[in-house]
Amino acid sequence: IISEALSYGAAGFIPKSARKSDLAAAIRSVMDGAVYVPENYEGQPLDPDSTDRADMVQRLARLTPQQLRVLQMLRQGMLNKQIAYELQVGETTVKAHVSEILRKLNVYSRTQAVIEVSKLDNAELFRDQAGF
Repeated sequence: IISEALSYGAAGFIPKSARKSDLAAAIRSVMDGAVYVPENYEGQPLDPDSTDRADMVQRLARLTPQQLRVLQMLRQGMLNKQIAYELQVGETTVKAHVSEILRKLNVYSRTQAVIEVSKLDNAELFRDQAGF
């Protein structure tokens, strides 16, 4: 269950049996940008430089420049209406871009897309688009 939750973008997993001190440690860990799992977790090691990261960079390279702009605005928490205003396009155009972004990144929601992309640094996000 833990591995599956993490694969869907969860920032950690806290079992119901966790003590209050474990809960506090988990919250601090996630707020510091780490992934929290119980001490006795015996699943796959959590390697931020795994092939999943390389796969996401390759998927990002398939986005158009406009889709990358929309994705950056999604990361900022902007609504479709706000994105449409900023890019001077219709809201339906933004919805189409978001749908394509989700498809190309192989994710199921805007939130999951933002979580996956936030695991990368800006250099990785724009490396292929900038041509270096």
